[in-house]
Amino acid sequence: MNSKTVRSRANERGHGRREGGARASATEGDARAERAERASEGSLLVGEPTYRYGTHTRRLPKRIVLVRHGESEGNVDENAYTRVPDSQIKLTARGHDQAERTGQELKEIMDRDGKDYSLFFYISPYRRSKETAIGIAKAFDGRKILGVREEPQLREQDFGNFQDFDKKQAEKRERRRFGRFFYRFPNGESGADVYDRITMFSDHMVRDIDAGRFPENTNMILATHGLTLRLFLMRWFHWTVAEYERIANPTNSQPIILERREDIDVQSSMHTKECYILSQESMEGLVGCTSELCTMILPEESWTRALQLGSDVGMSLLPPPNAPRPSKEKSYDDDVAQT
Repeated sequence: MNSKTVRSRANERGHGRREGGARASATEGDARAERAERASEGSLLVGEPTYRYGTHTRRLPKRIVLVRHGESEGNVDENAYTRVPDSQIKLTARGHDQAERTGQELKEIMDRDGKDYSLFFYISPYRRSKETAIGIAKAFDGRKILGVREEPQLREQDFGNFQDFDKKQAEKRERRRFGRFFYRFPNGESGADVYDRITMFSDHMVRDIDAGRFPENTNMILATHGLTLRLFLMRWFHWTVAEYERIANPTNSQPIILERREDIDVQSSMHTKECYILSQESMEGLVGCTSELCTMILPEESWTRALQLGSDVGMSLLPPPNAPRPSKEKSYDDDVAQT
């Protein structure tokens, strides 16, 4: 290729970029003009959405099932953590039975939908979670399982390598005083740290749903841990820190079910997370959970909840409904007189 040809093609690319830039600028200019026109008409409100959640490819799975692992050796003897890595703690015999009973319970629920359904597992890499997933899967024909994905983001909160029993008990007492969400274990994680990685996981999962990856008859099973499960719900439903801290773990191997709402249009502008509701039985299995926490509310619509200072304070940052409002006719002289 000679230098003349190279220069010619470079000029063509430059011309194309200029044309593309001109078109983009024109489009942006049109958009700005439209917004200005709407604002002048008083139709552009503060906080007006500039996006849509619905897509033409989105297919919503039938339900999302979160399962805390069955009873583990660490649940019955905390000294197990002093000699066995947390990730290798096994289920007890009772824990295996719990997982298999959970599988049968879920099969009965899904069979009510008909025989045409499938499952997709997301599992923590910890042994007790994998053993729980295996126990659940035993209840189903293997052909119904679309796939199994190990997700390190679903792992248990990191408490810090091999654990010294006495020190760990002292740290847990300190955590109760400091706050369960923000307390970080030495060489380990805080609840806030787990929340951050659960945010990444849930965002990835929602993107897979929005891309239409799962058939509508899919049941998603997340085999995980108690604290991680609650933080998933906190992220999904946009609970505040205070709301999260008042809710206790479910019992071992108890399924916590998010059901797809049947009163929605899959192509509507609703956020995918708004399309699911926590079942009544699941709410009752989370001690401290209330009905207003069972559906997702967009953060910009729940700001009054975010401004609550907490039950221990007994007040919020919000003024009482009958609080006097500043007079619009207040003068500059009035301000000076009060200084």
